[in-house]
Amino acid sequence: MNDRGPDGNRITDMHIELDPADHEEPTWEVRHPSAPARKRGLDRRTRIILGIAAALAIVVNAGAAWSYWQITGSEVAQATDGAPVELSLRARSDLNVALRAGATGNLVVTVTNDNSFPIKITSVTANGTVVADPEHEKAGCRATGVKLSRSKYSVLWEVGNNSIGAFNVPGALTMRSDSPKACQGATFTVPVRVSGVRREL
Repeated sequence: MNDRGPDGNRITDMHIELDPADHEEPTWEVRHPSAPARKRGLDRRTRIILGIAAALAIVVNAGAAWSYWQITGSEVAQATDGAPVELSLRARSDLNVALRAGATGNLVVTVTNDNSFPIKITSVTANGTVVADPEHEKAGCRATGVKLSRSKYSVLWEVGNNSIGAFNVPGALTMRSDSPKACQGATFTVPVRVSGVRREL
């Protein structure tokens, strides 16, 4: 296809060429205040072409803005939630207050974070059999009757990268009333599993 339209503009297969008179470059002119300003209007064909181009620009920009919001939202979610973290630890009973038969006591959890990123611990659960210290175990405290008071504890502990955090869970341990007398005054080691998320630096 290679022809001219009725207004003298040449139309090709892939693009539209306008005669110079139809698309002059805009110019700035300095005029005397008393001189009337001369306005030049655009013909109908040029107005249509410019209108279509403006509409396409709006659609393209709107799509770009939507994509940016989606990507940014995803990144923010990953930074806030973080990758899951699970650690198997050995907690213990309170050294200052001995656990007594039929009573409850505090659980002390020490978290060592050797990672290069901080972590946030959100829960503590039991992860094995509670044992007494070697002295009391040798004396006969083998079936301790000690366990966590609940199956799961929700916590909110922050541990920095390459650091150690010690945390206390009040009343988290319980000892059965029929526990061996050899267990009185013992220090108990309590296997636990802590779960949380990685925190971004």
